[in-house]
Amino acid sequence: MRRPRDSKDLRERSLVARLKAGEKHVEEIETKGDLMVALVYPNGYELAGSNLGFNLSWKYLNQLERVRCERFFFDESFERFYSIDTQTPIDQFSVWAFSFHFENDIVNIMKLLLRKSVPLRNVDRSQSHPIVLFGGALCYTDLPLLNVLADVILHGDIESMLPQLNEVLRPASRSELLQAFGDLPFATVPVLGKKRESFSHCADLDFFVPVSPLICKFGEFAHKLLVEIERGCIHRCAYCMMGKLKKPARFLSLERIASVLQKHDSVGLVASNVADYPWLDELIDLLEESKVSVSVSSLRMDRLSERFLKFLKKHQKSFTVALESASERLRNVLKKDLTEEQIEKAFQLSREANFSEIKVYFMFGLEEETERDLMAIGNVARHLLELGFKTVKLSINPLVPKRGTEFEERTMQEEKILRQKMKIISSSLPARVKVHFESLKHSRIQFFINRMDEDLAEKLLLKVQQSESPERVINDVARAV
Repeated sequence: MRRPRDSKDLRERSLVARLKAGEKHVEEIETKGDLMVALVYPNGYELAGSNLGFNLSWKYLNQLERVRCERFFFDESFERFYSIDTQTPIDQFSVWAFSFHFENDIVNIMKLLLRKSVPLRNVDRSQSHPIVLFGGALCYTDLPLLNVLADVILHGDIESMLPQLNEVLRPASRSELLQAFGDLPFATVPVLGKKRESFSHCADLDFFVPVSPLICKFGEFAHKLLVEIERGCIHRCAYCMMGKLKKPARFLSLERIASVLQKHDSVGLVASNVADYPWLDELIDLLEESKVSVSVSSLRMDRLSERFLKFLKKHQKSFTVALESASERLRNVLKKDLTEEQIEKAFQLSREANFSEIKVYFMFGLEEETERDLMAIGNVARHLLELGFKTVKLSINPLVPKRGTEFEERTMQEEKILRQKMKIISSSLPARVKVHFESLKHSRIQFFINRMDEDLAEKLLLKVQQSESPERVINDVARAV
């Protein structure tokens, strides 16, 4: 007699099936190779679906001769971890490739490895274990934690890796695959003592045309085709690694964008700042002629024009800008080169374009900060209400000094000081303003992951391996350091 399936297992399968049913594939992706690669987004499905790098990696890896790549995401309730594409359990895959973009996702990666009985330290894994591979935005820096956790780290843009990955990703033993990865200039293989020699760099977006192979029903860009029109950044803010490590900025040509718009009626434009696009007026012409629905993410305030904002208002109710500080003096420290005149002009233009909702990002926790600087955030919020914005949302985050930035040698301020600063900011805000402070616990973990050395990483992973709560261990160690 057939044994009934466990109800928890059925719920897990049902959730994966329901999410897959909400996808619309715009390209046929064949999963037919004989080397099984699990591409894992270490957070929820909504974030995975909105991450163009994750979806492009799935597309590109399945173009390799011998690879069968399937997508996975993390859910706190999951135990088996079934693939989105065929509901194959992750245990059946030889390579587990984590798309690593946000430091806090390391907690979910550890949870997944522990649930599947994969040792956290690379030196403790045997031939029977999968290869644990990392790629993504956070692999543009050299995080010591990954040297202890990962079997392989791929540094840089996946597009220019593909010819060499095609030679490496073939059925073989774990040790043979590690040796093959060790020959790649853009790879770090810690257990072999092999460090990267260079970053992989995709110089020509037009050759690959970075467009998502599917449209998701859920997430920030729900029902929209994601199109990357810029990679890298033309600016060099002191707290951000994009402008420093992803230079030069590269742009998708108008001709390539036009070819995409011919086939789709709703797009999400992906860029560090859409308004930096060199042919912005021509792009607006193209979008208007194509009659497509458009969404963009955060915008830089000194690049906004009357025409662009009026165009944007036809497609979205609100818009988001990153001011970072209400003080021009502190913006200069941050190398966020925005003058008071540029900011005022952007606010005025947005109201003239009839935007009534605005979201503004701020940062706090600089050593140069004064109480007056913090109170000035409230002045900006009041001014926005006076200009006629009906909804004003503020997202306020502590400064987290990170590797690969000009601030990497700075330290993060103590929690007691940051909480005092949060009280000062909160006291300055009008009642009608909606404010969200990023979790200090999560921010501290980000800083800790960027700051720890390999010795501390070894000790951390040993503690987590023996614990039932990776998050609690990481938080306790981060607070103690």
